[in-house]
Amino acid sequence: MDGLSCDVAIAGGGLVGLSLAYELATLGAQVVVVDAAHPGRATDAGAGILSPDTNAEDEHWWWEFGHRAGAHYPDLLARMAADGVDTDGTGYHTCGLISVGLRESERDWYDPFADRVTRRSGQVIREITPDEARQKFPPLGPVHRALYNPAAARIDGRGMADALRQAATGRGVHFVSGAVTGVTDLVGADAATSTRTVQHVQIDDHDDLACGALAVAGGAWSAAMGEWLGHPLPITPTKGQIVHLGVAEATGEWPIVQPLLTHYLVPWPGGRVACGGTFEADAGFSATTTAAGLHELLRECLSVAPGLADAEYLHTRVGLRPTSSDDRPVVGALPGWSNVFVVTGHGASGLLLGPYSARLVAERITGQGGGGQPIPAGVDPARFS
Repeated sequence: MDGLSCDVAIAGGGLVGLSLAYELATLGAQVVVVDAAHPGRATDAGAGILSPDTNAEDEHWWWEFGHRAGAHYPDLLARMAADGVDTDGTGYHTCGLISVGLRESERDWYDPFADRVTRRSGQVIREITPDEARQKFPPLGPVHRALYNPAAARIDGRGMADALRQAATGRGVHFVSGAVTGVTDLVGADAATSTRTVQHVQIDDHDDLACGALAVAGGAWSAAMGEWLGHPLPITPTKGQIVHLGVAEATGEWPIVQPLLTHYLVPWPGGRVACGGTFEADAGFSATTTAAGLHELLRECLSVAPGLADAEYLHTRVGLRPTSSDDRPVVGALPGWSNVFVVTGHGASGLLLGPYSARLVAERITGQGGGGQPIPAGVDPARFS
């Protein structure tokens, strides 16, 4: 890496960092991704649910942000395919999703949810009977109510990351293995405003990397970067374990099942169903499978879909979701710096929101793209100043 320089250095090589690298490269930037490859990164374990229409949040901007993120996927995949990347491994497929209320006692939560998502979707989401729900997802047990979203899709995080890395490499992006440990700055700083400018990025066991801008895409490890940048990035890891089961049936066209108050089920082609995920806010950076996690996952999975009782246990994936202190992403320019940008903190919605957030930041950094959509004020890093 000796003597290497770039327009933009990206700290983080997960799905978000790879998306940003590809988007920047398509806009003409020279990019270097510095990847610490931490075990337990969320990309490697995510369930892959892309269903912004069933977002239950009250705030309209949040729903709109998710909706645009979902619509971004077909465009992104088409551009990658046009660059010669085989996107079949991403597993992207519009499979539909069933939101279920398991029992009548849940009506105080389910009724407002059903009203909100049906209205916002423009009646795309519709009520179906419990029998219809079981026809679509045969292992499903008794349910009280069911809403069907035919527009929901799924994406395989590992496959998407592999495809993005191929696409970025094909566009000339360089990859460096290591951890960013700091920056050199102040040269050229604006004394009038005290705005600082990154000149070089410091990397373990490598020479400093000269760059025109730095983008922080460190996932659950982003808070440490905020420390050496002198600006709080209150991101903590939320551990999620997801169990994968094997069944004899053809599962490729089954819809996702998402109970309102317990764990989801995501079917994949080849007789595989993922059940997840645990929310372990106090597990730190542990990426181990635990007996308690397995017990919780299998108990809840079989309470929703008792027809999976004879399924084969395949494996468990563990990921550390980057969760901000207000449960909102952290996306945009970092205050106090002329050339530092942040794209992290997507929590459990990283696979949905991450690539679109990356596109918005790429357009902000380069001043190009013509997408015309501003970064929502609700995700601005300045809220933590």
